[in-house]
Amino acid sequence: MKARNYLASFLFCVAALALAVEKVSVPELVKNGSKYDNKEVQVTASFVGFQQKTSRAGNKYYTFRLKDGEAVVNGYGRGTLENPPKDGSKARVTGVYRTEKKVGTLTFKNEIDCTPVEGKEFGVKSVE
Repeated sequence: MKARNYLASFLFCVAALALAVEKVSVPELVKNGSKYDNKEVQVTASFVGFQQKTSRAGNKYYTFRLKDGEAVVNGYGRGTLENPPKDGSKARVTGVYRTEKKVGTLTFKNEIDCTPVEGKEFGVKSVE
């Protein structure tokens, strides 16, 4: 009975670690993007270039960049971002990182999709 409980606890811990969000820096993402491709990441860096937009189809979305020194990662989210961080302030962004994403004829590189997902803490938060 004890062995079964230990095994169940071990498997639960392994599964939790496999699903955990990886905390990573912008330079690390830029340098080793393929390691994090299609994985959940959390990045804290300077938030710059925020733009709220509407697609031709009428869908709202926003874009921004995360900057740490010379390293830059793009950010994207569907919907509206209420109270976005100020340009140049620190922000924590959680979402799925992709080295490359194709949408129709467009290709987006080096991007974190932080669109809110039920049951996940995806999104943008100011850090002060």
